[in-house]
Parts: sequence; C-alpha cells; structure tokens
Amino acid sequence: MTEAESIQAALRDFARTLGGLETTVKSLTSQWRDQDEKASLGRRDMHQKIDAMRDDVRKLEGLVGTAIADIAIMKPIVDGVLEARQQIAGAAKAGRWIYWVMSGGGGAFALYVASHFFSVTLK
Repeated sequence: MTEAESIQAALRDFARTLGGLETTVKSLTSQWRDQDEKASLGRRDMHQKIDAMRDDVRKLEGLVGTAIADIAIMKPIVDGVLEARQQIAGAAKAGRWIYWVMSGGGGAFALYVASHFFSVTLK
C-alpha cells in the first residue's frame, strides 16, 4: 500500500469516526430536547396544581373566617343555654328537696317533735 492509499484509508476512517460522532451528537441533542420538553410540561403541570391549591386555600380561608364569625355570634347564646340548663338542674334538685320535706320528711319531723316535746294526756 502506498503512502497516498494509507492517507486515504486514514481519512476514510477519520470520516467514519467523525460521522459516528455527528450521529451521536444529533441523538443526544434530540434526547436533551425531548427531556427539556417533558420537564417543561412537568413544571407547567406543577405550577397549575400549585395555583389550584392556592385557590382552594383562599376559599378555605374565607370559609374559616365566616365560621369564626358565626361561632362568635353563637357563643353568648350557647352560654345562655348552658346557664339555663344549670338553673333547671338546680330547680329540679330544690323541688325534690321541697317535696321530700313536705311529704315524707316533713311529716316524720313533725311526728318526732310532737312525740318528744309534747305530752298528750287523756282527761
């Protein structure tokens, strides 16, 4: 093989290697472009989800504010109802005591006092 033929063979090998490198670079560039597009779609989806969540939090904030205002309005009413329940329970307890004293307990006490402090004699 002559010197010119060996140079030509080396140039052909170099061209093949260079062509392979070019193909590899094109393939990598295509992959990077696809990955960038997918990443952009993913970021867009993430931002949409964050925006939707932010809207939900704002709605929830409004509902909580309304609920707090309603609770503040209802608190005196609830306190009044609790106080009325306590009064009813106290009145029921006092009523039982009064009934006991007037019916059984009072009668027994009156008999006790009459038998010990008064003497009844027949004429």
